[in-house]
Amino acid sequence: MSGKRIQTYAAAGIQVTFDPGVCIHSAVCLNALPAVFDVRRKRWVRPEAATVAEVVAAIDRCPSGALQYVLEGQAEAREAATDEGVATTLQASTDGPLLVQGSFRLLDRDGSEIECAGRTALCRCGATAIQPFCDGSHRRVGFRSKGPSGA
Repeated sequence: MSGKRIQTYAAAGIQVTFDPGVCIHSAVCLNALPAVFDVRRKRWVRPEAATVAEVVAAIDRCPSGALQYVLEGQAEAREAATDEGVATTLQASTDGPLLVQGSFRLLDRDGSEIECAGRTALCRCGATAIQPFCDGSHRRVGFRSKGPSGA
């Protein structure tokens, strides 16, 4: 979590949370389910505009983990599988962040440990205001991946 105010949106059967400080502005949610996610509205998340299954599917595609959900009857936000024995995967996105899926510990510049679980986007361009996490600044600075694989 970023420390910014978490936004909460509820509908029958589901509660959606959004952490604006973690969002990398990939627009995956906007493209996946525009009836629910629309930044032109003041209340930009409307989970009641689709089925719970559709909202869950869209949130599961969020590359940064900024969007989370709690289904009715669950105690806490749903995270990606983080059981011991499940491999943590890293994927360099084209012209964007390093996307991490799974649990890991990260040491920041001061040596402080940051626990990460679920989905995390780490900055590769160096321009983010929330190091080591991506804030979408790679688009503003024109970051381009180097190498044949886009890494």
